[in-house]
Amino acid sequence: MSQEITVEAVRLALGLQQLRAEVASNNIARANLPGFQPQRLEMGNAQAILRQAASAGPAGFQQLASLSAAGIAPVVADGSAAAAQPDVQVAEMVAASLDYQALAESLNRHFGLMRLAVTGRSGA
Repeated sequence: MSQEITVEAVRLALGLQQLRAEVASNNIARANLPGFQPQRLEMGNAQAILRQAASAGPAGFQQLASLSAAGIAPVVADGSAAAAQPDVQVAEMVAASLDYQALAESLNRHFGLMRLAVTGRSGA
């Protein structure tokens, strides 16, 4: 069961990084529109949800499977001066991309180890 919880947690984390990049790209695309206020992803609740699911055992898997990234990390207005700077938003997109790639690689290795355990060989 811990394997399924891990995969679901990584699925949610991938979704969060995708949403993070989408919010940053939206901020860049609309930066010159009059009255546009930059947005940011509020991820404080996501970590608490993942901890709760991990400690809930089998019920935690069901909880994670029913969640989406947008459901646990709302997009909120960000009135800070830094949020309005395109360079800051590009850096946010790059960070989200790197995090996404690291998560995808860890999931790939996880499945590779599972394949090795089942078949006894690592090749396809």
